[in-house]
Amino acid sequence: MSSEVSLAVETPLPRDRAYRALFVLALVSFTNYVDRMILPAVSQPIKLEFGLSDTQVGLLNGLAFVLLYAASGVPLARLADRTSRPLVLAGALAFWSIATATCGAVRHFWQLALARACVGIGESACQPVGYAIISDYFPPERRASAMAWFLVGNSLGVTAGFALGGWLGQMYGWRMAFVAVGVPGLLLALAVARLPRMHEQSRGGPAYLQHSMLQTVRVLFARRTFRWLALQNAVYSATIFGPIAWLPSFFMRSHDLPLHVAATWTGLAIGFGMGGGMLVGGMLADWLARGGRHRPMWLGTVSVALSGLVMLVVLQLPDARWALGITFVALLLGSMGSPVNTTAIQNEAPPELRATAASIALLAVGIIGIGLAPLLVGMLSDSLVAAHGPTESLRIAMLASLSLCLVTAALYAQVARVIQSEGPLPIGALGTSAAG
Repeated sequence: MSSEVSLAVETPLPRDRAYRALFVLALVSFTNYVDRMILPAVSQPIKLEFGLSDTQVGLLNGLAFVLLYAASGVPLARLADRTSRPLVLAGALAFWSIATATCGAVRHFWQLALARACVGIGESACQPVGYAIISDYFPPERRASAMAWFLVGNSLGVTAGFALGGWLGQMYGWRMAFVAVGVPGLLLALAVARLPRMHEQSRGGPAYLQHSMLQTVRVLFARRTFRWLALQNAVYSATIFGPIAWLPSFFMRSHDLPLHVAATWTGLAIGFGMGGGMLVGGMLADWLARGGRHRPMWLGTVSVALSGLVMLVVLQLPDARWALGITFVALLLGSMGSPVNTTAIQNEAPPELRATAASIALLAVGIIGIGLAPLLVGMLSDSLVAAHGPTESLRIAMLASLSLCLVTAALYAQVARVIQSEGPLPIGALGTSAAG
């Protein structure tokens, strides 16, 4: 193993230029989730037109998207680290926008599945490359707040995707809904392509940029902090996505709410609850970081533990209005850890590997949080139906999933200790190479 030195220089943009660029990136994040949520919003008319089963609809909403989304993120992020991050993000945005619009032109189920998979391929670059660009533009002391604004685009995109999908689908048909949200992304891609290219100043020096993917992974995981952060991110995502995936079904089964009411109000709770939590979490993380790089992790410990306790109350309340209102509080608390996590991953990676580092962490998030956690809740619920009935079985399964909040809180505390003991990544130093 040999030591290598990175030539990257941490020179953020002037504040006004950085925030103008952040506004564009937040729009990309918003567009990402609007385009992603259109399909679940119009699933019912698609099911009726093509005569699909619920399994086929589930395939479109989940597996067709998640598998290629997870598989494509790392190579696209690696391409961004080696070339131009804004240009790779602009190309990915244009690709998934075209794929989204194409969903409105299909005539067969397999065509829709293929177009949906292409949306997943393009969108896999959004978060890791976006995180890396923000880290290029903002200094560490303002990075978590900037990440929070980028992440708010995600949560508001969820709400807007459901709302736009329902309204456009009702007024103009489900096909036009895909076209209407897909086309504007092409214009936004032009703006993204014009963003400043910061990290390209560092190319041509570090030999590790020429390493294989396996060697690059070894470089990143050589830091004990990064290993613990990757694990903590994956488990944290399961505490969020596991319950969220089943919230509309829970309110329909346990509170007898009709579909449109359950979907609308849970969408609002998710969008505004998580958006507010991310903003508060980002500002608190920047403030806490002044006292040490490890201190934002203690915010994650407290917020995720409190979120689990509040969600425990939600699942026990007999009144739907109170339950929906307190769901907002639970999601606000739980999402405070998101900017903490994304910022820590960026801070613990060499500048030239930031997009790759984020994509590796997001690979675990995609598989465990988005893919596996909702599935396990559903499987547990199915196993309890015979003994408790479909209504109580889902409630019990969701209650059981809250135990992950305690595991995540413990992992945050462990990461805080590791960050404190290992020390910061030296500026301009990669650390240990996998090549030697």
